[in-house]
Amino acid sequence: MSKQINTLTIQLFREYKPSIFFLLRFLGVYILGNIAYGLWVVSFGLIADSFTLMVADHSASLLNLIGLITTVEPSAILPNASLMHNGQVVVNVYEGCNAINVSILFVAFLCAYKGSLNRTLVFSLVGLVSIYLFNLLRVGGLFLVALYFPNHLYLMHKFVFTGVIYAFVFGLWFIWVTKINPAAGRP
Repeated sequence: MSKQINTLTIQLFREYKPSIFFLLRFLGVYILGNIAYGLWVVSFGLIADSFTLMVADHSASLLNLIGLITTVEPSAILPNASLMHNGQVVVNVYEGCNAINVSILFVAFLCAYKGSLNRTLVFSLVGLVSIYLFNLLRVGGLFLVALYFPNHLYLMHKFVFTGVIYAFVFGLWFIWVTKINPAAGRP
């Protein structure tokens, strides 16, 4: 009985080896990326990390471009930055709003799917810049919702805008698998 189980286990491993290694690479990069990111965020203590502040600043610049005078006020006691309009806080930008976690997820998939190093690096860079810019639109959109439709902010923030950014990343993965790196064929 034990020998049959071992034989079956070996057969299953051989059959699903590419998928198993895909999952291991994905989890390895994702876990290591999140540990590194978590340690970096914790190093800032009770103030917002520099990347979150940059997202807040760039979001405010984007809003200023469309004529909404927006300023950024970093908190001295909380890890966030407030986007303000006419002296009033409209939204607070926290660490989770900077799209780093979804960026780690994006890169973990690219690394797990395996492609040439050059293609992986170039598409990672293009994808990360795209995610960053898309996230600025997301934060700006949430600002507009909070300003003009404050009763809908929770729904839009928690579900709609979160779903949209993940759908965007899924679209990038789809491009990676079907257009940029189709020769890999499967994980």
